[in-house]
Amino acid sequence: MTDFDKYNLTEESLFTLLSLSTQITQAFESIFDREDILNSEFEISQFNYHHLLNDTIHDALASQIIIKAISFIDEWNNYFGVKTETKDQETILQIKSLTKPAYSALMAWKEMNSYRNQALAHNHRDKYKKNIYLQNKKFDAPQTDDELLLVAFCIHKMSQVTSLFFQDEIIKIINILEKIIQENKNKSIDKDITNSFIHYNFTNTLLDTLRKNNSNI
Repeated sequence: MTDFDKYNLTEESLFTLLSLSTQITQAFESIFDREDILNSEFEISQFNYHHLLNDTIHDALASQIIIKAISFIDEWNNYFGVKTETKDQETILQIKSLTKPAYSALMAWKEMNSYRNQALAHNHRDKYKKNIYLQNKKFDAPQTDDELLLVAFCIHKMSQVTSLFFQDEIIKIINILEKIIQENKNKSIDKDITNSFIHYNFTNTLLDTLRKNNSNI
């Protein structure tokens, strides 16, 4: 086992939650071409899309927010505090209690998971194998940019609270990422250049975000 393999179940879940939260924030900030919008006063109407940001890019980013949000909720419900370290259970219960308003706001959309499965991730068919667009099917799920803002904001705040309670673990995750990045630099270029670049870029971006959000640690 290498040094960066030495993490426990809680640290693995923390990494999963924070990496998904980072990707959601990146997608939302890209839509509005504005950095750090989730810590602003939410005056979205004052900012226009970048001239080169067309509908295809917008739809792709919006879809990623929903897909990653569902993954975040799945990790939150089925791993974080469920399959993590027993010693951290009480702390995680406290975190989930504090973040209940944000979580409840996310869960108010009753069909977000169905929307993700039928409209975004698969072949546009419902459980009856009918095409959802030919049926003009409507979903109780985030549709507007304001609703996407609420999704991103709730997950952003849930991640912020979680980080406050696990500062030592965040430092460890940062150290693990630094070692992974350094090891990748030391290795020869992978045959699959595209996958190597995507992995390298994501790891570096997540590391920079963790450093920024936890600069007081």
